[in-house]
Amino acid sequence: MRATSLAGVSAILTLDAAVMVIVFGVLVTSGVYGSRLAWLLGVALPLLALTMLLSWFSMRVPRRAGPATLPAVRTRRLGVSRAVFLTALSLVAIPCALATALLAVDLLVFARHGVSLLC
Repeated sequence: MRATSLAGVSAILTLDAAVMVIVFGVLVTSGVYGSRLAWLLGVALPLLALTMLLSWFSMRVPRRAGPATLPAVRTRRLGVSRAVFLTALSLVAIPCALATALLAVDLLVFARHGVSLLC
C-alpha cells in the first residue's frame, strides 16, 4: 500500500474519531461546560488537525508522475482526500468563528459601556 493511500485511509479514520468525539463528548453528553470544552479542545481539535495533515499529505501527487499521467493520478482518492480536508477544516473553523463572534460582542458591550461613562 502506498504512503499516500495509507495517509488517506488514516485521515478518514481520524475524521470519524473526531466526529464521534464531537457528537458524544461535546454535544450529547450530560457533562458540565468545562468537561465539554475539555473534550473539544483536548481531543476533537487535535484529531481534526491530524486529519487535515494526513489528508493534505494524501492529496500530494508523486514526483514521478508527469503531465501525461496527471489525469490518471487524479482519481477518486484525490476527491475523497479533498472532501475530508475541507470537512475537517470546517469543523475546526466553526468553534473559532463562534469564539470570534463572542469576543466581538463582548468588545462592543465594553466599548458601549465606556462611551456611556464618558457622556
